Amino acid sequence: MKTQIPLKLVSLVAGMAALLMLASGQASAATPNVCPSGCPYTQLAPALVAADDGDTIRIGPGTYDGGVTINVNVKLVGAGAGRTIISGGGPVVTIGEFGASDEPTVSIEGVTVTGGITRSSPESVPFTGQEGVFAAGGGVEIPPNSDFSGGATVTIANSVITGNRVAPSNTAPFGPPCPGGPCPFAFAGGGGIDSWGTLTLENTTVSANRVGSASGLSALASDAVGGAITSRLGPLTITGAVVQDNQASATGPNGRFAEGGAIMAFGGTLKVRDSSITGNTAALEASLPNSVEMVANSGGMHIAGDVTVATIRNTSISGNSVSMKNTVGDAEAFSGGFQVDPGVDFTMSNSVVADNSVSSKTLAGSSGDAEGDSGAGAILGTITNSRFTGNTVTVTSAAGDATGLAGAFLDFGSLTNSVISDNHVHAASPSGTVFAAGAIVVDEPGLTFLNSEVSGNTVDANGTTGSAAGGGIFDAPIDNGPPGGPLKIVSSHVTGNALSGSPGISLQGGGLFSQKQPLTLNHTVIANNSPDQCFGC
Repeated sequence: MKTQIPLKLVSLVAGMAALLMLASGQASAATPNVCPSGCPYTQLAPALVAADDGDTIRIGPGTYDGGVTINVNVKLVGAGAGRTIISGGGPVVTIGEFGASDEPTVSIEGVTVTGGITRSSPESVPFTGQEGVFAAGGGVEIPPNSDFSGGATVTIANSVITGNRVAPSNTAPFGPPCPGGPCPFAFAGGGGIDSWGTLTLENTTVSANRVGSASGLSALASDAVGGAITSRLGPLTITGAVVQDNQASATGPNGRFAEGGAIMAFGGTLKVRDSSITGNTAALEASLPNSVEMVANSGGMHIAGDVTVATIRNTSISGNSVSMKNTVGDAEAFSGGFQVDPGVDFTMSNSVVADNSVSSKTLAGSSGDAEGDSGAGAILGTITNSRFTGNTVTVTSAAGDATGLAGAFLDFGSLTNSVISDNHVHAASPSGTVFAAGAIVVDEPGLTFLNSEVSGNTVDANGTTGSAAGGGIFDAPIDNGPPGGPLKIVSSHVTGNALSGSPGISLQGGGLFSQKQPLTLNHTVIANNSPDQCFGC
């Protein structure tokens, strides 16, 4: 039997449906879209104030004022990175609120974020007691939540983060002893993006951002870190991205650290794939004595020890540079391409690390030593199907010792189906002891080499006394350096590597130098190296 629905009820339902449709139409009409004319808003800031959770804000072609904050779960969709530009402020875009209990989930697509100048961050007063001592996030800032366990969840896709700058405007006496009192501390980081949250970059370019003295704003920074990106807690995921021409630099009298010309990952997890990290710079010009800790590292990327897992796949890391000069004390620089600290579960596959450089130099007036290593990087973990080529280490001491190591990389773990070729080490001192070694330097707990090639690498030492060793591979204890470890080479080739030096320089192990470490050679060719094939085999 068919149930009859009263006509009155049918009319009521129909009326309610009409009201819902009308309400929906009104909500749609009130969507906080932004364009120069004909939209509810002509600027982004008031649209963000009006936005509700779940809104999509569409931003038309044009240039819009930066200095905006996003505190709701929204999507920003521009008309394309070349057409929708958000410019100015410091930072240009802040996502979330410092110390909030809940942070938003935000996606940004199809925009350019540029022209940001950050001189102080919300963290500065809680961390240092003063404004302007801690500065981070020139383009995008993702601040920490209330218990410093994370921040906003942010995805940036098909966008450009470019031309942003960060430099502190103040210092605080928090450093180690310096001549005249405590060293001044001032931090600059995250020229393009500073993230305490979960950050995903997809098909995005982060370029020409500057931190520290490179910003042109001041030379106060003692620590200049992450010219493009700093990621504090992670996760950080980078896919199909270009990170290029970013700079982190610090200069005297305050400068002590320059790290991560492109990326500084402090913690969490890191995934990089199908990307390019190229032409970035970390530079330190110091004027401090040896009693003060100073270092420059990672022209491209520094993966710190608190990062639990890091993977790099199908990625090019090329043309990055790290340099240190000192007019008073020692100079130390390492990891031209990238640095992986001990403790990280690291894997790399199907990638190229090429034409990166390390330069370490003590200048006239300094009696200090100079040390540099790892032209491609200090890479501790598992490497497969990758190529390391054209990387260089150049070390010069005006009056002290000069030590140059690892034209390609310093490593422990395993290397499979890979090529290490045409990497170079140069070390020179007119009066001190000179030591130069290895395209590859083996670190503890040792390295397994399988189906790989080490060829055409050179090591050169110039001075009145010293040595050059292991033109291809060096595995031995080094004073104040890596102690070496067991080395196993299987089904590989070590060919065409060369040592050279001025008169008085000892040359040993043109292809391989092994001393006081277990060595296993199976189905391996060591040939055509100069001046000899192997020391310690």
